[in-house]
Amino acid sequence: MTVPAAHGTTTISDRAFTRIAEKLASEDEHVTGRPHVSASVCGAVAAVHCDLAVRYPAPVPRLAAKIREHVRRRLRELTGVAVENVDIEVVELVPERRSGHRLA
Repeated sequence: MTVPAAHGTTTISDRAFTRIAEKLASEDEHVTGRPHVSASVCGAVAAVHCDLAVRYPAPVPRLAAKIREHVRRRLRELTGVAVENVDIEVVELVPERRSGHRLA
């Protein structure tokens, strides 16, 4: 992917774009583990798919919307690429550990 600049072009590989999206998707405190992210970039437009494990209990629809907007906005700011679609798929709910409770 090549982004035009005032004095030349900046090229960001698809792999680098995907790694940036992966980092952005993991920035929310409710996301646990490393997200699996795939991205399709065509010119200056992209689509992103994120598989996430999230800590439960969490308001999943609100959390997904928050992460979707964060990834879309920050990718645009960092790369100059318009992200038309960010799919968020919650593939695992991980219970929060509570201190002081022990299973028998």
